[in-house]
Amino acid sequence: MSEKKGGELRELRELRELRELRELRELRELRELRELRELRELRELRELRELRKLRELRELRELRELRELRELRELRELRELRKLRELGELRELRELRELRELRELRKLRELGEKRELIMFGHKAQEIPPKISFTR
Repeated sequence: MSEKKGGELRELRELRELRELRELRELRELRELRELRELRELRELRELRELRKLRELRELRELRELRELRELRELRELRELRKLRELGELRELRELRELRELRELRKLRELGEKRELIMFGHKAQEIPPKISFTR
C-alpha cells in the first residue's frame, strides 16, 4: 500500500506540476498578448503621429500656396496699376502736346493777325485818305 500511496503522491505531484506548467504557459501567452496589444497600440500611435504630420505638412503646403497666390495677385495688381499709371501719363503727355500745339497755333494766328495788321497799315499809308470838305 505504501507503494500505492507513493505512486499516487507522485501522480499528484506530477499533476500539480502539469497545472503549474499550464498556468506558466498561459501567463506567458497573456504576457505575449499584452505585448502584442501594446505593440499594435504603439504602431497605431506612430501611424496617427505620421498622419498628423502629413496633415500638418499638407496644411503648410496649402498655406504656402495661398501665400504664393496672394503674392501673384498682388503682383498682377501692381502691374495693372503700373499700366494704368503709364496710360494716365501717356494721356497727360498727349494732352500736354495738344496744349503746346494749341499755344503754338494761337501764337501763329496772333503773328498772322499782326502781319495782316501791319500789311493793312502799310496799305493804309500808301493810300491817302479821302477828305471831303463838303458837308
